[in-house]
Formats: sequence, C-alpha cells, structure tokens
Amino acid sequence: MEVIITHVNADFDAFASMVAAKKLYPDAVVAFPGSQEKNLRDYFILSTMYILSIERAKDIDLDAITRLIIVDTRQKNRIGRFSEIVDSKDLNIHIYDHHPDTDDDVRGDFEIVREVGATTTILVEEMRRRDLTVNAEEATVLALGLYEDTGSFNFSSTTPADLEVAAWLLSKGANLNIIGNMMTSEWSRDQIEVLHQLIQESESVSIGGLDIIVTTAGAEGYVGDLAVLVHKYKDMDNLDAIFALVRMEDRVHLIARSSVEEVNAGEIAAEFGGGGHSTAASATIRDLSLFQARDTVIRLLRDRVKPKRLAGEIMTKPVITTHPDQTLQEAAETLSRYEISSLPVVRDGALLGILHRSAVERAAHHGLCNEPVHEYMNPGVVFVTPQDYIEKVMRITVENRLRLVPVIEAGELAGVISRSDLLEHLKLPKMSDSTGPEEFHVSRPKGKSLRKLMDERLPSRVIAILRKAGVVAAARHEDAYLVGGAVRDLILRKYNLDIDVVVEGNGILFAKALAREYPGCKVRHHVKFGTATLQFADGFKMDVAGARHEYYSRPGALPEVEMSSIKRDLYRRDFTMNTLAVSLTAQNFGQVIDFFGGSRDIKEKTIRVLHNLAFVEDPTRILRAVRFSSRFNFAISKHTMNLVKTAMRMSIFDKIRGKRILNELKHILESSKPLPALSLLAELNIPQAVCPCWSVAPKTFELIESVTGVLAWWKYQALTDRMDPWMVYFHALMDALTESETGAVMERLAFPQGRIRQLVTEKQELGNTLAFMARGQWSLPSDVTKALGKLSLEAILFMMAKTTRDQSRASITQYINEYRHVRPILTGKDLIQMGYKPGPQFGAVLSRIREERLDGRIFNVQQECEMACKLLPTDERKDYAVPDEYIIS
Repeated sequence: MEVIITHVNADFDAFASMVAAKKLYPDAVVAFPGSQEKNLRDYFILSTMYILSIERAKDIDLDAITRLIIVDTRQKNRIGRFSEIVDSKDLNIHIYDHHPDTDDDVRGDFEIVREVGATTTILVEEMRRRDLTVNAEEATVLALGLYEDTGSFNFSSTTPADLEVAAWLLSKGANLNIIGNMMTSEWSRDQIEVLHQLIQESESVSIGGLDIIVTTAGAEGYVGDLAVLVHKYKDMDNLDAIFALVRMEDRVHLIARSSVEEVNAGEIAAEFGGGGHSTAASATIRDLSLFQARDTVIRLLRDRVKPKRLAGEIMTKPVITTHPDQTLQEAAETLSRYEISSLPVVRDGALLGILHRSAVERAAHHGLCNEPVHEYMNPGVVFVTPQDYIEKVMRITVENRLRLVPVIEAGELAGVISRSDLLEHLKLPKMSDSTGPEEFHVSRPKGKSLRKLMDERLPSRVIAILRKAGVVAAARHEDAYLVGGAVRDLILRKYNLDIDVVVEGNGILFAKALAREYPGCKVRHHVKFGTATLQFADGFKMDVAGARHEYYSRPGALPEVEMSSIKRDLYRRDFTMNTLAVSLTAQNFGQVIDFFGGSRDIKEKTIRVLHNLAFVEDPTRILRAVRFSSRFNFAISKHTMNLVKTAMRMSIFDKIRGKRILNELKHILESSKPLPALSLLAELNIPQAVCPCWSVAPKTFELIESVTGVLAWWKYQALTDRMDPWMVYFHALMDALTESETGAVMERLAFPQGRIRQLVTEKQELGNTLAFMARGQWSLPSDVTKALGKLSLEAILFMMAKTTRDQSRASITQYINEYRHVRPILTGKDLIQMGYKPGPQFGAVLSRIREERLDGRIFNVQQECEMACKLLPTDERKDYAVPDEYIIS
C-alpha cells in the first residue's frame, strides 16, 4: 500500500502538495497525520474537495504500507504515528520538501528537496515534466498553497520558479477570487483582539544593530489565521523580524517571520520541534507557559542571531608594519618572525603601500636585499574603514585580488583584514593545526559563555576582582581577558585559582591601575617581560601581562618578547587547549574567545600543537604534551606526535638548559599519578635524549607505582613535615643507575652541587641500610634511628617503597611515626645547671640518653640525670642537687 502524508497542523501548502502528490501517485491513499489549520478546515466545508478520498490516519495499518510519500516536511517528529515505521528497511520512502535540513530529517530512497517558496512548486514542476494536467478546482487548490507559503509572492523566499508555476496554474483555470477571499478574509473580533495584544505586548530585542520584535497574546478559544495576523503586523511597522507567541487552549503557538538573513526563523522554531524556512516558520509548544516560551525565544535569539559584522570587528590590531626606508632584508626578517605574508608600509602613521613576501623573495633572488622597502612595495592601496560592512571588504578583495585589506580610521592605519579572516567569516575551512597565526581568524570568535561555570568554580571575591579588571581595562580603552590553564580547567570542571589576566595594552600600567582599586594591594612588576603580580590584602595573587608576541632567535633559546594582540599572545602558547581566553569586559563577561579550536580539542580530549616548529623552538613542550596527556587523560594527536618524533631525531634536547628540563620533569613528578607520563617519556626515549646514560629499566615502573602507594599513605597520615614528593619519585628514577650515572644525570638537569652530593651519598646509605635490615642486624629502635637519621624524608619514603620485607617496612613506619620524635627531656641547659661545663661531650651524652629511651631502658628524667652523672666526669661537676621536680618518689 502507498500512503501520502504531510506534517501535523497542515496548512494550504501541505494540502496542495498532497493533491499534487496524488496526481503523481494515483494509487496512493491520502491521510493527514494530525489536525489541520482552521482556515484549511473551513475551506473543506466551503469547497467540493471533501469528496476526495482522505483516510483517517488511525485507520491505516502501518505494517501494510510499502511506500510512504511525505510532502512539505522531512522531520520525523512532525508526521505523527507514521514516524514509527520510517526506520523500517522494507519501507520505500519518497520525499518532496522545500524546508532546510534539520537533525531530525527522515532519509528517503527518492528525494526532491529545493529551496523554493512552496513545496507545491516542486510537485507541480514534476507534474508538468510528466505532462500531467489539472482541472480548474485542482489548480485553485494548488495555487492556494503557493500563495499562502509565499505570502502572495511578497516573502523574500519567493523564487522565479514559484512565479512560473503560478502562471501555469492560472492558465489551467485557478480562481483568483477564491484565492483572494481565502487570503484576505475579514477578521473576526477575536482576531482583532489578538492583533491588539500583539502590538501592546511587543518587546524589542536589540542584537548587533538589529531590532527584533518578540511579542505575546492570549485567547480563550481558538483563533485562526495567526500567521496572517503576524505577517500583517510585520508589514505595518516594516519590521526586520517578529516572533509572536499566542496562547490558545492548552498550548502556545509560535509564529516567526524574518526578512533579514541574520535572523533565521526556522532555526528558532526548530528548537521547539517546529519547522519552516529562514523567513517564515512556526511551532506548537506544549510544555512551557507563555512567558517561559517568550524568555526561551529571547535567549535563543541572543545565542543564534548573527548580525552583520563590521570591518572593525574582525580586523587585526595592532598591525605589524614596516618603514619605507627599511631594507628588504629587514622586512624579510619581520615577515618570517611573525609568519605573515604581507606588510603595510607606514610613515608617521600614514599608509604608503603594501609589501608582499613574493616581492621580497624575488628581490632576494636578484641580490637586492639591501634595497629600501619603498622601491618594491605596492602603492595606491584600496582600504576600508572600521564602520564598513564585511560585504564591502569581500567585494574589494575579490575585485582587486587583494591579500590584505587595510582598515583606515582618521587617516591612520587602525588594522588589517587578511583573506583568512574572510574565510572564517564565510565559515570555510582553514588550514591544519600547524599553520601560522595569520591562517586563523583574527576576530574575537565567541564560544559559549563560562559565566555560570565561573560563578560555580571561582570564589565570589575572585569573580569581583575579574569584573573590576574588565571595568579598569575599559576605562583605559583596553580589552582584558582571563587566559591560560584557569580557562581550560573551568571547561573541564576542575578547581584552579592560578589566575592569569592578559590586557591588550601596557600590562604593568594596567596592574597598577587595578591595584589602586584595592587598598593594601601590592604590585611586583618585570619591565623586560611587561608582566606584573598583584598581591591582594587577603593573600590572593593574580598575574597580569600585556598581550605579547614571542619569537625564538635559535632552537632551544629563551624567547624574545614584544607587545602584541591577544591573538598573538595566545598563539605563543603550547597547545590549542591552552589558547582559550575569556572576555572580562562588562558586556561580554564570561564569553569564551577561541581563535585556534581549543574548545573543540578539549571536547575531543585531544592535545594538538599550534605550529610545526613548536618542539624545535622549545623542546620542553614535548614534556608538557606528555604531562597534559597523563593529567587529563587526553590523546596526543597523530600530527603532533609525528612532530615530537621528528624533533627527537634532531637531538633538540642538546640545545636546551637542564634547569628548564628539570622544571618540566618536576611538574610531571608532582602529579598524583605520574606513571603514565613517565611510561610515555620512556617510550619516546626522552631520558636518554636528555642524558645518554639515563636509561629507565622496566623495574623502575614497578618502583614508581610503589612510591605512589607510599605517598598516599604519607598523605593519609596528615604529617606536617616539609617533604617534596617529586624527589621520592626522582629517587625511583635514579635507582637503576650507578652513583656516577646518577651524578651525571643530576648535573645535566642543573641540580646544585650540594644536592647532587647529598643524593649520591643517600643512594649509598640507602642500599647499605636495606641490606642490614634484610639480614636482621638492626633489631633495636636505636639502630634503626641511627641509620635512618642520616637520610632525608624523601630517601626514607623511597626506602619504604623499595623494600619488599614487611619487617623492614614496619621498622621504617615506626621510625616515621615514633622513633624520630623521641628526645631526652634533659637538655644542655640542664647539664650546665648540674654544674657541667659545656662542650662536645654534651651531644654524646644526650645521644646516649636518647638511645636508652628508644630501647626502653630508661623512662623518666630522673633516670636521665643519673645516666648523665655516670657519663660525665665528676671532677667537672659543681655541687648540684637534682631538682625536686625531676625526682620520682
């Protein structure tokens, strides 16, 4: 059985499409999946079309359907009970529709989907192609569908094809009087009342220069022709867009109309399960009140409306320029340093021309590197102003084949717009994840707002400071952003109070201005790097920097720093997930700025490097990639891993200072579970790349795991001793090496000489102590204390992790918890009061007393005094009596 259906709440276009489909499929049954609009029901009563055979949907056996013909929709949620069978493999589906794609679309075996004013147009064209004809009554119905969905050909969605079909239908006898009566019927009292409410309850929502009307009304009973009312209101006030919500009976009806491409009516209606075009759409809302629906529409508009953008919104600033008297060699260095292809040539703020990389390269080929820039620049530049629309920029870019469009304000260069910026505006693909910064869009590409997450994850005091930072920056005509790991961790729902703020301006002056807002706030600044640290009276710290650009004069060198834009500041960072910024300006507070796809990579749990030379310029980024991979359980992208391996083949770690490597290694060892990161380091052969004698044996990983357990035990004990957990792991990394190899590795990592001697000595002592314990030669607490007292806490905890003997571990545990805290009550001062002269013998006596206490041979201070008297020479002693408080009766 073949069945023709349309969407629920069918309108004239839906019904007309069914009539046309019946012509194409004469053996098919026609059925409405749900109710029809009131004006369509009235037409059935007034016309003779009721004689057509229309089945009730509930009477159709779904299992008997072999072909389903769907017209004027593709959305699964709009075809009633027929949605139950559309996924059946045995069902053949034909679709005719003029609506835009949605995620809920049914896929057909045969589809004709075109962007025309009405689905009727598509089906009538198909009828004409097959030389099918219609009578006058049928032509009138078909024309009704066409007139309704094109707004009598006034809607901007109307196409030439619609007009051609209308002309053909008129030639077949379509009755314009009937059509006119149906389209312009007199309004009822209820309709006039609804229109009055719509006008009175209007609210203008201003978004990017567009004024969008959102309005509401209510009616006790059913009121027909809502779409006509809304369209009439739109025409009366010449509105760009209107979203009308009318409560009738137990539901809210949304009617949306738009005449501007920036407002997509269909996209908003689709959020409520409705459908339509960008210019006209509707939805029925059952689970929201009238005012909840209104608030939801306004929220959706603020999220989805894409206003026309101005050149000033996407331009790069500040601009990298060159002087006309600079040499081409100097210009080439600038082009290479900033990874750009064109340079504006500027003198005293005035733009003289554009110098392109191709011209510089050709000049170099001919030995002209010392020639001045102005000899080879392109003069007579075409430019735009910040207030020009992007459409103008695109037009002059295409017409003049420009690579770079200057933006001029008040006679001076305010910014530039590259072709990459325009590609982003058009939503066309960019290059891979290893391009230069100019290949990414330069506008402030807004992602989702983190305002709610900030409120949840940051203390209110910190939120207040960040808001104030935005206010201070605005007063200085600057933009301020929260950047770095704090933004990444907000998205990952992790706690992080390491707050970094970047301002597009002078970071030090901004920091001082912000500090003046908080009594007692101190500022420490570093002029060389343009950075500052604010220390607030309550102890909270915040780092501030001016947006800057870094470049490397040679592989492995520390970067040179210059002031720049937020985009270049973020581009100097290591991985895309760390390139996010959050606007702190009042109007956009909490809005994510994402130039490089960081949000996407965080969502996909991917570590992706920004450019191909990242690891060559700074090999420590390899260690950071490994650390982040372990910490967040992210995968390193294939391209990024290939770049790591390529850099490793270049022996790049030979060019970097050991202190920087150690700093990154410490970060890895300070994590709660460093084993995955250390395993990956070994897999990449990084230890040997750092120092040839540094090999990591398989047993090392077992030790690392054991250390993790011991450190968990230490944390559970809640002991207050100062101890560096990372050094316990470092002992494990050095365990398989000889003493000389350990010294060599530590020297390469720039450990202080004293620390190297300490760890090498501890390595010897540690081995001897475990051997003595294993042989049972140390059974007394004093023996254990004497041996372990020579070692640092880190070495002792490593011993605890390394030993496999329960008795040895028990002895170490007792030392940590008990033995090391045992001290004589008697002090050197007491010995002096007893009449003895101070000297080295005091230390020996007190140590002996401590041993006796540890081994349980003396228990009180009186016994300590007696032992001191025995051990110290009597001829040195003055007349002295043991104080009464020391005597136990």
